[in-house]
Amino acid sequence: MTRLGPRCAHFVLAIALAAQASSSPRSAVAQAPGASGPYADPTAAALHAAALAHRERRDDQVIQYTAVVRQRVGAGLRTPLKDRTLYRSESAHRVVWNRDGALVIQGLALREQTPVGVVDREGDTPAELDFFDSAFDPMNDRLLFGLSVEDDDLGDPAEDDFWFEHPLYAEYRDAYRFTSGDTLTVSLPDGRRVRAVELQVVPVVASVHRMTGALWIEPETGALVRAVYRLADTFDAMRDIAELREEEEAGSFRFVPGIFMPWTAEISLIAVDYSLWDFGVWMPRSMRAEGIIGAGILKAPATFDVAYEMESVTTEASLSDSTVTPTDDVPEMHFRTRTEAMEYMNSLVFGGLVPYEVRSSTQRVDGRRATYLLPQDLGFLERSPELPPPVWQDAPGFASQDELDGYFSGLAALPSAPLPQVPATLRWGFQRPDLVRYNRVEALSLGIRGQVRPSTPLGPLSVTATGRLGVADLHPNGSLELTRETVRRRIAVHGYHELIPIDERARHFGLGNSLLAATAGRDDGDYYRRSGGMLEWTPPTSERRSFRVRGYAEYHEPVAVETSFSLFHATSDTWAFRPNLAAERGWEYGGALELSPYWGSDPNLTQGGFDVLLQGGLGDFEYARSSLVGRVVAPLPLGLRVALEAGAGTSWGSPSTQRLWYVGGPTTLRGYDPRVGGGTSFGRVRAELARGESFGRISLFSDWAWAGDRESIDVDDSFYSIGLGLSILDGLIRFDGSYWLVSPRGFRFDAYLDQIL
Repeated sequence: MTRLGPRCAHFVLAIALAAQASSSPRSAVAQAPGASGPYADPTAAALHAAALAHRERRDDQVIQYTAVVRQRVGAGLRTPLKDRTLYRSESAHRVVWNRDGALVIQGLALREQTPVGVVDREGDTPAELDFFDSAFDPMNDRLLFGLSVEDDDLGDPAEDDFWFEHPLYAEYRDAYRFTSGDTLTVSLPDGRRVRAVELQVVPVVASVHRMTGALWIEPETGALVRAVYRLADTFDAMRDIAELREEEEAGSFRFVPGIFMPWTAEISLIAVDYSLWDFGVWMPRSMRAEGIIGAGILKAPATFDVAYEMESVTTEASLSDSTVTPTDDVPEMHFRTRTEAMEYMNSLVFGGLVPYEVRSSTQRVDGRRATYLLPQDLGFLERSPELPPPVWQDAPGFASQDELDGYFSGLAALPSAPLPQVPATLRWGFQRPDLVRYNRVEALSLGIRGQVRPSTPLGPLSVTATGRLGVADLHPNGSLELTRETVRRRIAVHGYHELIPIDERARHFGLGNSLLAATAGRDDGDYYRRSGGMLEWTPPTSERRSFRVRGYAEYHEPVAVETSFSLFHATSDTWAFRPNLAAERGWEYGGALELSPYWGSDPNLTQGGFDVLLQGGLGDFEYARSSLVGRVVAPLPLGLRVALEAGAGTSWGSPSTQRLWYVGGPTTLRGYDPRVGGGTSFGRVRAELARGESFGRISLFSDWAWAGDRESIDVDDSFYSIGLGLSILDGLIRFDGSYWLVSPRGFRFDAYLDQIL
């Protein structure tokens, strides 16, 4: 098995520094039109000057420190239903860092989990335990908090593909606009007060090489107290790396499926926080990094979280101050040899109940040779009381959820940097996953999309135009979208004339349904054409779409089945797709609210969520409808898991045919064809019992559903099914074989994506 290791979490560094190679000199910085210098006010200039001087001095007053470092990593896969955990790890170690010597590292706790299960640590060497390698160097850059070891890691635009324009480097002063903000004053128990002032940092021109954020500076010393920032632009590999762009234009990536393009990365948050030790030096308290990597339809959110618990700090001042005496709270720990440090660590090892041993290693941590003190039984690390909780839970020492909410709110309040030019892209066909589809109305449908991102007084906007044509109906479809997106929300205005499924959340234009339609002749979608406009509010694209608010005015018209071709029936003269829904023609002026929160992403823990839909319309169809679907998955003994999904909905007024409720198909009633039942109301339940194996989970399930008029509910009109299923990656890929229990009885096999278990 290939181990990911915690260094996979350092994707944050790769993203934060990633961008295209450039031949421009390092000192060349583009200014936005009309820029009037880097400082908005004198306070900002003074703060920045103090911070520059502090960074250039390099803080060498710390001789030695001892700290317990706790680290958490989570990486997953984002899908419409829920986020799935693909990797997680939690670890803790004690480190003795000495300015003039090597590191001594004591492993305290470690747990690592992949989709296969918890990783067995027996037989690991210190080199393989690369979780125990977080040792903050007070002389390194404090903004990057160990993500960069040396200045050279920032890169050189003249030579490297990767570099970062550091706002506290004098050569990048004119790349940013600095503005003073709030003042933070902390009263300490002895009456002294510590003050820090916010320095807002916004690039004069947006770039993946630059940050947008806020630095909290102690004005007297210039020390960095806190930093909260993100990349000023989303990284697009084909756009921002010149060599990849040239290879794409030369056709080198023509064999990469369009569903896995483009390659993007976004840093949504890096937050570093320091605490004042003994009124003398600022030492690390916590660091949090969040981002998302995309490869077409694949979106992988990841989080990296570190907390430092300082046990002792020895400084030049404390050694020279004869009045300083050791106490229980602040012991004197100026170890002169590694042996002294290891003897101290051994004295703290869980009351001497866990035998430890020294393991030599040639591994170097941040350029220093490390000596490891590890338990003889490495399996103890997983059971250790020092093991922190997973990254999605609040824990002492780490940034709390309230603090994270404050960080994101602060970033959202900062102005957007203007773009250096109007970026434009043009993609068609297989170059993007949603520009190719197959269904029984259009047959093969190919699209073309152009996008520009102009800067406006409202900030950067995105203007996207899409056109497509199906080879069967030869009916042109088109849409125009104007979008403004921030770290908090995405607001879009659409105009469209397009084919649409009656259940948009079932994703019938996706890869799975298109492949089944083209090969097996099974198209589970039902379609109509709409023309009109919409105003929509959703979370930003970097987040899962947990809500959607929209208002629209559109004209509906029916469409017919226009093709009888599928690969498996290519030689048949009599086979045909099932008929399409007979949609009603008319105007609808309406609005809708969709809520779909989901809690939990670990496949071994409890998960749950629900979907709420509230929708209503006026015009030729006057109606209101609502639905609620709830889901829960829970672990059982013996490696079993149980899942339950239940939902109901109803309508009032006179909804059109396309606004009625239907059951049938893999997302509502397995074993039956789509629209086996329909009406103004519905109710359904599906239950599963699954057991995990190395290749996935095997489940026994049963579904029940009813749809019709609520005034005439009859249990005898219900539908039942039972079946066996195979779930891979916590329901990301599903294979189900179902047997109908209501006449006419039969068997149906479904392969689809994104289910709860």
